[in-house]
Amino acid sequence: PRSPLFFSLPRATPQHSFGMASHQLMTMLVGEGAKIDVHGCKTVDMASSFGKALLEFTFIVFACITLLLGINAAKSKAAGKVLFPATFVTGISAIAYFSMASGGGWVIAPDCRQLFIAHYVDWIITTPLILICLGVVAGVDRWDIMSLVLADVLMVSSLAAGSLTVGNVKWVWWFFAICWLLYIIFSLGKQWAESAKSKGGQSSSVYSKLAGIVVITWFLYPIVWVFAEGFGNFSVTFEVLIFAILDIISKAIFGLILMSGADTGYESI
Repeated sequence: PRSPLFFSLPRATPQHSFGMASHQLMTMLVGEGAKIDVHGCKTVDMASSFGKALLEFTFIVFACITLLLGINAAKSKAAGKVLFPATFVTGISAIAYFSMASGGGWVIAPDCRQLFIAHYVDWIITTPLILICLGVVAGVDRWDIMSLVLADVLMVSSLAAGSLTVGNVKWVWWFFAICWLLYIIFSLGKQWAESAKSKGGQSSSVYSKLAGIVVITWFLYPIVWVFAEGFGNFSVTFEVLIFAILDIISKAIFGLILMSGADTGYESI
């Protein structure tokens, strides 16, 4: 299979300088002696101008939500316990979307498709923070949080590895990711939910809403992956649209619901 690498455009175009910079960056990442070869890809499925506009819009959404969450996180120590991690979630996503909107954060996958690797860098950092927020609200033990965080990292890593491979191995990686996802969903719906109920009050109500968002959106991510990075049925632009919607719901809306619970100060936490 062809090695994934940054896309370089033909000479004598304004984009050529970006292609050269991408080539230099890839050389920097993989080493001077690495072979870089794009000649196997005659055409590459790239995001359209609409897709780039979506990336810019999503960046603005996350930047605004980050500012809002940060202001509210500073209001009380109890609120800060859950809102500061949520602020980092949307802040990191804002950086990732800025990277993609400004022309970076992507490689060419072996199937000659533009792959926004910044998504995976974003998810492998922000999804553990989301679980930490949920764990704090539910009042579970730190070791329970750690076990789900590790499972989450393995899940995202498996999907990333699958995106960079071809053939049957791709689906082995996807299967690994689904196994870790099912473990996370089971834990959120049983052990963590029971812990939240035992606390009662505002924390229980907020946890139910947040866990519902996480379970539904996280279950949809690998389904979209099947038709995007998997079979390639979805165009890159449509993939950008769907992932942007899921990211906004699972992070921005997640943070706003957390913030609504912070109005009571999360006294029970």
